[in-house]
Amino acid sequence: MAERPSRILVVDDEVGMRDGCRRILASEGYEVETAEDGQAAMEKFRAAGGFDVVISDLRMPRMGGMDLIEALRALDEDALLLVITAYATIDTAVDATKRGAYGYIPKPFTPDELLLHVRNGLEKRALRIEAKALREERERRLLEVAFERSKSTTILHCMTDGVLVVNREGRIVLRNAALSRILPSCSDHPLPVPVAEAVELPELVSMVMEVVQAEAQVIASREIAIGPCTYMVNAAPVLEPSGETLGAVAVLRDITALKKLEIAKSMFVSMVAHELKSPLATIESSLDIVLSGIAGSDPDRDRQMLQRARLRASTLRTLVSDLLNLTAIQTGNFRLKRQHADLCAIVREAVDAQSDRAAEKRIELLLECGDPSAVDPILADTNAVRSVVSNLVDNAIKYTPEGGHVHVRVDSNGLYARVIVKDDGIGMSPAERDRIFDEFFRVKNDYTAHVPGTGLGLTLVRRLVDMHQGRIEVDSAPGKGSVFSVSFPTVSYATGM
Repeated sequence: MAERPSRILVVDDEVGMRDGCRRILASEGYEVETAEDGQAAMEKFRAAGGFDVVISDLRMPRMGGMDLIEALRALDEDALLLVITAYATIDTAVDATKRGAYGYIPKPFTPDELLLHVRNGLEKRALRIEAKALREERERRLLEVAFERSKSTTILHCMTDGVLVVNREGRIVLRNAALSRILPSCSDHPLPVPVAEAVELPELVSMVMEVVQAEAQVIASREIAIGPCTYMVNAAPVLEPSGETLGAVAVLRDITALKKLEIAKSMFVSMVAHELKSPLATIESSLDIVLSGIAGSDPDRDRQMLQRARLRASTLRTLVSDLLNLTAIQTGNFRLKRQHADLCAIVREAVDAQSDRAAEKRIELLLECGDPSAVDPILADTNAVRSVVSNLVDNAIKYTPEGGHVHVRVDSNGLYARVIVKDDGIGMSPAERDRIFDEFFRVKNDYTAHVPGTGLGLTLVRRLVDMHQGRIEVDSAPGKGSVFSVSFPTVSYATGM
């Protein structure tokens, strides 16, 4: 169950101040109410059963801030009280603190100053409440026992890994909060309880009992699937100083993300291998034909074969460049060399490089640049922008069936210069559209099963566009094609000229 957000009451006779504080605090997820003076605040405080934080002005009609602080402190000594005022003096600050206020914020203040006081105060309040609970615990038990138990319980319940401890009879004597989340049925049983009765996973039960009953010290490790998640379970004996086994402790660590990453990496290696294999085969066969001379001497044919090999080599170079660029971006080693750039020229070059691939699939590849002088120059890294456009056009051709159309258009509105790549291909569902910029993600259907790709092209596109402070938008529907729109800031907008 999610922890409820902190509840805050803002008390000020100025409407603007109340609303301003409410907006600032609500934007951080707090539940916020307001009151126009101290008396109204008292009524709301009683009706709501208290607030975690009360932020109050000092000078207000009916009941001022100082009287409000004393009244609230009498109702709830754990409430966090903050004072805001335009009449800040050392005397008023000292007086407010003596009456129970935690902090003092002179007007005017920035949103960050307000949030800092609230966060710090809530942390102190949480610590104070926790300390109060510990004091009550110590009053019920011996000091040393309570202290040790508190430390152990705090550590165990703060762990994100599930912890399960059984004694030598195979009964559960300890479990932490994480284990209760992983195995909800286990938390339904009061302790101690036989592990076989509380845990509905035969694999986990047999693993723990194997460690308990082993004559020699045994540490067992195993991957166990629990619902949609995969856990690495490590079980080890709990030993007396003499070496006698008292029981066993099992730690369950969620490795679902690691398993997914492992699968993704495996798929990535397979995809890259496939992407490399096809162009290399084309290059090799073209060179073999030219070098062997088995088909006779035909300069025009040889030239055509070499041009084909060169095109495939260019495809390989682009793939390698994309991989290196993405790695550099992820490691923080990628640097943009931004300069005045002609977007029309970059797009035309990228489209020309894809024209042969479009022709192979009988796809009509159209470029609409209009008057280049009407498109404002952008401040960008030419190679990066070329990579963005190349990837978008390449994707459009990949996912458009033979005989389709790909339309590339460039326009400008003075603030941004925009590239629009539209196709009448297979399109995407809303769920697929939300994930297309994720690493290694590819749309899966009968058509894409035969389309090679690494699932990294659009990831790189998104990263490069973001680095240029640009925007990318996608509009798509299954069977109706896709429209990718990328906007780059113009020179005049980027430099403020």
